[in-house]
Amino acid sequence: MKLFEETLRSIGGLDKDAVKRAQARLDSRMKPKGSLGKLERIAVQFAGITGKVFNKADRRCHIVASADNGVIEEGVSSCPLEFTEIVSEAMLNEIAAIGILCKSIGVDFKLIDIGIKGGIKRDYPNLHIEKVKNGTANLRNEPAMTREECIEAIETGIRTINNLKDNYDIFSNGEMGIANTTTSSAVLYALTGEDIELIVGRGGGLSDEGLLKKKRVIKEACELHKVMEIDPVDVVAKVGGLDIACMTGMYLGAAAAKKPMLVDGFISGVAALAASKIAPLSRDYMIATHKSEEPGMKVLLDSLELDAMLHMDMRLGEGTGAVLAYPVITGALEIIKKMKKVDEVYELFA
Repeated sequence: MKLFEETLRSIGGLDKDAVKRAQARLDSRMKPKGSLGKLERIAVQFAGITGKVFNKADRRCHIVASADNGVIEEGVSSCPLEFTEIVSEAMLNEIAAIGILCKSIGVDFKLIDIGIKGGIKRDYPNLHIEKVKNGTANLRNEPAMTREECIEAIETGIRTINNLKDNYDIFSNGEMGIANTTTSSAVLYALTGEDIELIVGRGGGLSDEGLLKKKRVIKEACELHKVMEIDPVDVVAKVGGLDIACMTGMYLGAAAAKKPMLVDGFISGVAALAASKIAPLSRDYMIATHKSEEPGMKVLLDSLELDAMLHMDMRLGEGTGAVLAYPVITGALEIIKKMKKVDEVYELFA
């Protein structure tokens, strides 16, 4: 609890002077003002985060939080429970999508076991065992976890960033946990009060009958736990997951450390929303990367007031969309650094 409270107190806003200097430099380059759109906004946001106009994103770290969810007992997933453990290990062996993308793009990969029910039996240098419990309880019948367990998972995310912040310029996160589109949809429903029909999707490929069941389970669980009447930490504790709590902590830790954190798709985005409800200024350090095909993504991005840079028809999770955005971010930071003013270009070539 102490780390959680100290982190919240240390989160401040962007450096406004650096923002002005970055915008002025971009406006003076040989191009129409604002013509590079999101690239310019990324470069300006980076300046606000670091306090410097010129920045790098060469040292990149992607962190996946893996955990199981007791709500799988309700038949809300098309995949079996053991997939969490198996796919997590495939990530570590660079044969799952996120492992392949991290290696090909040049991103260090780490995986946190924050609550896999079985656990990964082999040792890996980039596997961190930080298990709070062996998966959450079934939120349909009881709180997924206690408030204390939720804060422990949040603090694990914070501590992870604290331990890595000196070695990296930028972070991204993702998750692995069967049934976690159910938990994330429940958290989004609780935090926004939006129509459940606009929030809940098929996840890993539910049938029509499965989708109806998923919506019913979420609505009944949220009514049981009176989620519209409790604070964001209790929302995550009662209807969320350990992976969501851990990623929430990563966003808070990144904001406190003044490091940018890339928001992936739906589940990563729900954790970002939870972080922004806990500490509103943490949103200044978030960069939305891709618009997931999950239907609740529009509600999520609107709630965060963020605009994703990619639309790739993806809904895998793991942080795949976030990792794909790294080259775009590198381009944005090179533009502000290397692009010349009109008179400089004339001097060179006229």
